[in-house]
Amino acid sequence: MLNRINFRDFGGGVTSDGRKIRLGLLYRSGVWQKMNDADRVYIESLKIQYVIDFRSAEEQDRKPAFLPSREKISMPCNIDQLTRDGLRPFWMKRHADDKIMDVIEGVYSAMVDMMVEPMGKMINLVLTPGALPIIIHCHAGKDRTGFAAAMIQWFLGMDKNDIIAEYLRSNVFLMPKISKLMNRLHLFTAGLYPKSNLQAAFEVKERYLLTAMKKVDEVYGGIDKYFMSAGITQQQLTQLRTLLLEP
Repeated sequence: MLNRINFRDFGGGVTSDGRKIRLGLLYRSGVWQKMNDADRVYIESLKIQYVIDFRSAEEQDRKPAFLPSREKISMPCNIDQLTRDGLRPFWMKRHADDKIMDVIEGVYSAMVDMMVEPMGKMINLVLTPGALPIIIHCHAGKDRTGFAAAMIQWFLGMDKNDIIAEYLRSNVFLMPKISKLMNRLHLFTAGLYPKSNLQAAFEVKERYLLTAMKKVDEVYGGIDKYFMSAGITQQQLTQLRTLLLEP
């Protein structure tokens, strides 16, 4: 129903020991600025308690989100400026796809560190009695949100290939919007912005998430220790698994 904003439950996956991640507790999304009656009825049926916004304060001011919930909480990860600065030299260059993907990959590496505090706050909120269900979102719901969802799935024991496949679903959901944006920018700039550059910048790639996961392993010592670097205790990790996994 809400594919246009990359909305979905990120439960349902099966772990390596055959357990299933509970559905109906954690949802992921892009930003909402327009909501029709059908959207509102559907979202209200989910009984969302909290909405977590990973966007920077500037992004939130520029495009307020209209996601119904008991409370909205800002947990900013400011990758937008980092991304713009990195991409600026390549926008108008022909055959710059690889350079652009290198920039995005570098942003994902930096995002691992930048998301430590938001991930810690998110886990603490998830463990708060009565806080679920929760929606997490950023702008398009693919990078910061995709990273956060993947880290939770990884922690719970979901197979890495399944995590990547779920992460890449954002391309399917966002392709109509990406195509429209590419055509509009291409036309508006009289072709100065090569479409291939725009596609390279807006699509998620397997290599981005693998880079982030590799850094979590090599720098932090694995996903459990990554969460613990955010102040999460071993007891809380056990509670998180119990809460989010079916028996």
